[in-house]
Amino acid sequence: MLEWNFRILLFTRNRDRNRFQPNKFKMFRNGKYSMEVDLRFSLLDEGLDYVSDISEIDELYIFARGESVSLNSPKEMLNRIDEGFHSMSEEKYWFAHEIFEDFWKQLSGDKSKFFHGVVLLCVSMVHYQMNHNSNSIRIFGDAKMELREFLEEARNWEYAYPLDESIINLLRTRSIFMTKT
Repeated sequence: MLEWNFRILLFTRNRDRNRFQPNKFKMFRNGKYSMEVDLRFSLLDEGLDYVSDISEIDELYIFARGESVSLNSPKEMLNRIDEGFHSMSEEKYWFAHEIFEDFWKQLSGDKSKFFHGVVLLCVSMVHYQMNHNSNSIRIFGDAKMELREFLEEARNWEYAYPLDESIINLLRTRSIFMTKT
């Protein structure tokens, strides 16, 4: 298996998968309004060359393997949280997952557990986008179990795609409390 060091996420409204050249590390996730293409490369230049031939890219993000965001300043944390929930509202669940994973792994105790629940919600929606509906439903249930310790309302959440905006807003409000020191 080929090792990868860089991940490129791109979002496009054009859902024609055939326009993407062969690449062993390629995944597609479909939202209501756009398709997310997840690409992996061993060299960044290789990835940039690959995407330079693709037209109709609406957004593009590059991640280096093992790279995480520093969560040292409260302002930086709030900006990342806002970016994560904004991404969830736009059905960019994998990108939101990447953001919240830093909180889950870098914080401890209840704060870590809360963000793990948020990550699970994102992963649930990613599975839906990949047509893995039974996994999506199961993981949504796991997320509810984890989050109901922090949000009593989680007990009554209904599984649906996309994630209900009222759930995202409750999580956003609670996350601000969870990141205060």
